[in-house]
Amino acid sequence: MSPYRLALRTLVLGRPRSVLATLLIAASLCVLDLFAGSIASTRAGIAYQAVIVERMGHLTVLPVAAPGAPRELRRFSADEAGRVRALLDGMKGIALVAPQVSVSGIAASAEHSATFAGLGVPDAAAPGLLQAAPGKLQAGNGNGVAISQAKAAALALRVGSALTLTAAVPDAAPRRVVAQVVDVYAAGAGDEQARSMLMPLALAQDLLDTDSVERFVVFLSDAALMEQQRGALAGTLRKAGVHAEVRTWQELSLAYMRARSASDLAFDSIAGMVFAVIAASIAATMSINALERRREVATLRALGMRSHSVFLMLVTEALGMAMMGVAASLVGSGVIAWVINRVSLADGAPHALPGALPVELDVNRMMMAVVAVLAVALMAALVPAFKAARAHVAAGLGG
Repeated sequence: MSPYRLALRTLVLGRPRSVLATLLIAASLCVLDLFAGSIASTRAGIAYQAVIVERMGHLTVLPVAAPGAPRELRRFSADEAGRVRALLDGMKGIALVAPQVSVSGIAASAEHSATFAGLGVPDAAAPGLLQAAPGKLQAGNGNGVAISQAKAAALALRVGSALTLTAAVPDAAPRRVVAQVVDVYAAGAGDEQARSMLMPLALAQDLLDTDSVERFVVFLSDAALMEQQRGALAGTLRKAGVHAEVRTWQELSLAYMRARSASDLAFDSIAGMVFAVIAASIAATMSINALERRREVATLRALGMRSHSVFLMLVTEALGMAMMGVAASLVGSGVIAWVINRVSLADGAPHALPGALPVELDVNRMMMAVVAVLAVALMAALVPAFKAARAHVAAGLGG
């Protein structure tokens, strides 16, 4: 009498209590999978926000500052920038390299003035990778700037307006440049204060009275290879004798770090409750089933089944319920996510962040949840199975 065949027979018979426990496992896992999918969707949107909208790229090459030097003054000299650019252009898997310089100061129109935080970027026409990024500069217009809608409203500016930019330069007289507004753009969520103005790199360097570059932003052809490319790039720079560090957008994006911390805490809390419900369901179901089947178990023991076979039979039943619940949850999660995404796309509902569907199932977390559920089912079934296996045969037959 194989305990596994007996367990399979019991599962096929489909006791109502076991079916309800299986459905509860499936429903609990569906909730967990969909919550994880919502987190994955949010993170995909944040990735788009950081990499494209905020122009952080996938990787950023920063100079290593001398000990005690202020972080904001770290820059590549013109010679170092040329060497770094040549190394980056020679590497495979890189779609775009963009030198950048941050600049801040005061922007003044004919009637108003306000502080600005700007970014100097190459003024060449952006390739397809950055076509969706807010703020468009005109190639060949060295004094053309793109300004955010909020800042344009504060300064009463529109496309074609002139404004005067004054930048504070450490240990030097303030620099002043007359610029022209060539684009007014809607700033991304959370990006208004950080990037209220875009300008050509040469204009930003002129304002700062320098020919140095603050950082090189690297856009990859395949974002999935970000860590591998980071290691390869760091090794290439080190061999060339360039004192620089390579950081990912995840390390530089404050929004991502905040969202990750909050979402991880929320997911861990939901997962703990889900696994507690599954453990209680399996433990209660197996305890009641073992109690109701004590005569059947005693008969099997009287016919020669060993106690460890009874133990294996009941544990296998618990794992079988968990596996059926897992299978049902995978199908249910996929169908529900598909329906939610289809309805959202059909209705044209706006997303909190571009570049993401409302629910993007996180396969890694789903597989981890499957393994965790099987482990929880095994542990929850141990005590009921052990008690049933150790029960007296005579007492069972007499009951």
